[in-house]
Amino acid sequence: MSQHLWSSLRRLLATGIDAQVLKTGIAAGTSWYLAQWLFKTPRPYFAPLAAILSLQVSVADSISKGIQRVAGVGAGIAVAIFAGHFFRLSALSVGIVVYIAVFLATRLHMGPQGIPQAAITALLVMTVGRSASGYAWVRVVDTAIGVMVAVLVNALIWPPDATKAAETAIITLAHAVADVLLSIRQDLIDGLSAAEANQHLLRARHVDESLETVRDAIRRAEKSLKWNVLMVRRRRRLKTLRQVAIVLEHTLSQARGIARSLFVTVERDTQDPYLALPESIATQLADLLALMGSALQTYIRIIVGVHPDAAYQLEKTLKQASKRQRLLLQEIHVSAGDWLDLAAVLADIEKMTEDLLVSARLLVPLVFPST
Repeated sequence: MSQHLWSSLRRLLATGIDAQVLKTGIAAGTSWYLAQWLFKTPRPYFAPLAAILSLQVSVADSISKGIQRVAGVGAGIAVAIFAGHFFRLSALSVGIVVYIAVFLATRLHMGPQGIPQAAITALLVMTVGRSASGYAWVRVVDTAIGVMVAVLVNALIWPPDATKAAETAIITLAHAVADVLLSIRQDLIDGLSAAEANQHLLRARHVDESLETVRDAIRRAEKSLKWNVLMVRRRRRLKTLRQVAIVLEHTLSQARGIARSLFVTVERDTQDPYLALPESIATQLADLLALMGSALQTYIRIIVGVHPDAAYQLEKTLKQASKRQRLLLQEIHVSAGDWLDLAAVLADIEKMTEDLLVSARLLVPLVFPST
């Protein structure tokens, strides 16, 4: 029976039914059942209502909203009971009670769930509670049950996990940085013009949007895993992704620096780019950027964690890049001209090489625990 039920649920998910929708139904039904079973409440409609409203996208949000609701119910009951000693039921007394409940909940910073809950509870206890014995107690118990069920269902059944989205955003950023380097490389081979160099600089700056997407995705992933005790492995994965994001932020900054330095270099002579950047130097620099673009693409395979030889391949590529750097530096030293801008390019490439190499050596034990 249990196996058949889970098979049915999997089929529902496969047809596009969102897991959150199923969890809402499970939480509502479970809270109703528990309220009836534990406290013999004939119609515990406040329990599923609290469960529905407390079931949020993350466990942390469910706990936060649930606490607000319980606090709001408590405040509303306190206000209604206190007011009941001084006011008879009338339009004026209802208005006064609701005002006091909202004022108190606002002053106590009960949040967007707690403030209206305090007003609604005060209104119901003031009106319905007068003729129903134990109404206030039932309201508190049912709400507490609904909140606890919502938190447990959210944490135990298809727990929210946004780390995959963060991983996707990081991979997109890494590809974008690699594409900037490889596109510069292609134009260096063809003869980089000032206009093309400016376009590469603008493109590198545009990649900042991908970086912001990564930061936002990591924040959402952190929130989705907060208070989720069952997602220990995913928290370790998120820690890895944070480290990767820092490295890629550095590589993006270095790619911008490379594009900016090349723009300054070729802008000196817009008629003939080769006067500002001789063909032999441009060709060697293009080969070097090709290696760095390839290194970033290999780094992506390390992030994904499905290529056990990726770390070895990355180190091999970066060693080739370091050798190319030395050869290019020698070429620059024997060439006539002012090469301070190219020295800045090589400095950025050296920093990128070091960042990727150190990161890969740290990440491999995390991504490949068996190695």
